[in-house]
Amino acid sequence: MVHRPADSRLLTNLLQQEKDYSKQLSQLLEASNASLSSFTAYASASPPPASNVILSVAGSLAAADEALRRYAVGVDEWRETMRMLKDMEDDVGNIMRDREILVTRLIKASKSSQKSNSGSNFRDSLLLGNGHGNRFPSSSSLSLSIAQHESRSPSPSSRPLSSSFSSSTKLAAAQSELQACEAHLAAKERELEVKRSVAVRDGLGARARAMIDCGWAWGEIGQETLRALESLGNGGSNHLGSCYQLLII
Repeated sequence: MVHRPADSRLLTNLLQQEKDYSKQLSQLLEASNASLSSFTAYASASPPPASNVILSVAGSLAAADEALRRYAVGVDEWRETMRMLKDMEDDVGNIMRDREILVTRLIKASKSSQKSNSGSNFRDSLLLGNGHGNRFPSSSSLSLSIAQHESRSPSPSSRPLSSSFSSSTKLAAAQSELQACEAHLAAKERELEVKRSVAVRDGLGARARAMIDCGWAWGEIGQETLRALESLGNGGSNHLGSCYQLLII
């Protein structure tokens, strides 16, 4: 299985921008609340029926802010699903780094095992050919070459008997660890692919539903506001009525 290097920089950037966007929405709602307080205070100094209309409109604007707040909650739900996805991507990245360490360890163990077994391959190397053009060396030359090699090599009693066994054990352990890591990594990558699709579907779905609710609420609240303003008289009734008809259409 080909492993794609984990790179969560784009997701990290998205999370940062969405965090800033959510923060701006929160600040907007706070500013709107302060504005509504001032708007309501202005209504108390206005004569009726204007004061009653202003208070009614203030209630509509507060309802519009509440709809926007629900949309902000949808944005936060989307951010949370993306944050959980990033945690999974970070886990996969950590496993891939562990895999690189295990690959390096296996290479070292393999080289160590080759050095430990180099002496046992001497006789095989002699059988591959000699410098006189013969395919196989004579028994006398073979015996002489082996004797020369053994005279240069340490005696069996001077070499640790466990060196070859130890190298083979380390090599087998390194292979086993890498195979286990590969299996674990493959499982995590499959899980990540599934979670990515679910996160995008559920996270954006929650945000889209909040957007629909907010848009519907704002449309209803806008129509209620226009109906309340019609009670102020004929000064702007024609214009307000045309706006109301456009909203209905």
